[in-house]
Amino acid sequence: MKRDAKRRRLLFLFAVPGLLVTGCTGFGGERPCTMIGGESGVVVAWELDDFADSRKEGSDSGSLVARLCAQEVCESRSVAKNSDVPVPHRNSVAFDGDIGEATVHVRFTVTSRDDGKRVLFDERTDVELRKSQPNGKGCAPTLFRAALTADPERGLIANSG
Repeated sequence: MKRDAKRRRLLFLFAVPGLLVTGCTGFGGERPCTMIGGESGVVVAWELDDFADSRKEGSDSGSLVARLCAQEVCESRSVAKNSDVPVPHRNSVAFDGDIGEATVHVRFTVTSRDDGKRVLFDERTDVELRKSQPNGKGCAPTLFRAALTADPERGLIANSG
């Protein structure tokens, strides 16, 4: 009798972890896919304060125009220069999902909207799009992305990861 009780305890000790793992991963060891969406493309992050020194003396009004071009796709946006909220800004362009892992040419410019002539930042670089599967390996969508940071002193910096 003691032998049977000991055998049941050992079986229980080995069976429970296996059942827990199966319960957490689903049957067959596959992880269920989540529903995160996204687009293939390029994003550039930049800080308004990085370009504050380039503004006209005493001029806190107006705005800056940030323009991102990658793979012949361009997007522009205006940002008020007198914003008191120090939020990072992002410019992005989207590509068709089937672009694949490719090298694309990127140009990012920031100009003063006050006179439209003062170029505060104008940098170009080539960047590699990296494969991303935000819902996990084997789960849709498969995206191809690159992320950069605009730094007035160092230019466009590719973010690793």
